[in-house]
Amino acid sequence: MKHMRWWVVLTPLVGLLALGVIIGCGGDDEEDPLARIERIFPSSIHGARPGKATFYSAPDGFATLTHIPIDSLVCTHCHAMKYADGTTVDHETYEPGCRDCHVDPEAPQANPVADSVCLGCHGRQGAEQKLFSDVHRSAGMGCMDCHTAEQMHGDGRQYATFLATGVPTVTCQKCHSTPAANAYHSTHLSKVDCSACHVKSVSSCYNCHFETEVVLEQKRFFAQTPRTGFKMLLNYNGKVHTGTFQTLSYEGKSFVALAPFFGHSITKADISCGDCHLQNGAGNANLQQYVSSGSITVTEWDATAQGAARLVGPTGVIPIPEDWKTVLKFEFLQYTGQANDPVGADNLPLWDHLKSTADGSHMPYGQPLSVSQMGKLIDN
Repeated sequence: MKHMRWWVVLTPLVGLLALGVIIGCGGDDEEDPLARIERIFPSSIHGARPGKATFYSAPDGFATLTHIPIDSLVCTHCHAMKYADGTTVDHETYEPGCRDCHVDPEAPQANPVADSVCLGCHGRQGAEQKLFSDVHRSAGMGCMDCHTAEQMHGDGRQYATFLATGVPTVTCQKCHSTPAANAYHSTHLSKVDCSACHVKSVSSCYNCHFETEVVLEQKRFFAQTPRTGFKMLLNYNGKVHTGTFQTLSYEGKSFVALAPFFGHSITKADISCGDCHLQNGAGNANLQQYVSSGSITVTEWDATAQGAARLVGPTGVIPIPEDWKTVLKFEFLQYTGQANDPVGADNLPLWDHLKSTADGSHMPYGQPLSVSQMGKLIDN
């Protein structure tokens, strides 16, 4: 059973008493906080887990190429290997519930959930801790210092994904309500999300091999090491936000999806205007290529190199223009071994180039940068 999925979050009941603010302040007819959570959790994103189906089965989603119904893929029932108390999960009988995160669901405050429990499902966030530095982790902060109880358990309404409008979410303003006054904040904060500048890098598990997903229910991707050192810029919730991409292949068909994404690689320093802008023609290398050729090379395949070095990129800040489906250039890969081969880094020699064009693509959440926004990046 594959057990790490980046679109699924399971986290604790820490801060439960704060729910009194949400459900009321006293009164004989008010629902007990634990009872309310037990009632609404099954319809929450963590309880229902609709994220993968939302993306995969979209009108322009990957299912249009695979023709495999989402109901026949067991990946929709993903889970950690163990419950919070260390008990092994039985895949055949598993259902999402309080035990996923809480050692004692009857007394959640008595046993705060460790970050390691969150990372049992959040494989990508676990990888980030090995790949990136982060000012919040350096300060000793953990998952629940930012993520709220309402976000974990839902608000009683159903949403298709954590990216949907209205989903309880986390904002930098929760703590940084009055950011330090400086010219950069004055210029950007009304239209640019904090992530656009302060996220150092996002990541992508490059070119998921869907045949393996179907047969082994495990993730096989190029080099088994996420690609880093880049971030995309797109519009989300009315501001310019960081994003990432996912490339996939199945039976010779290629696909790429783009989405807003927040990388846990927050930095206060190492930020310059030239990271995103062109100034007198100098600065962002991806914009320089866009101005000169009308394209942006996200990745290249170098057949003369060895191992993981054969895939070059992505690199730097990658702005997403309105015509991104033709502007962005990806190389799609194929695994030439058997779908049921054991998954591991030793698979690397069996990867090869597939094609340079996408048979399908979508960005169901977020929007590309407008012509005006692209112009501001180029002209400044």
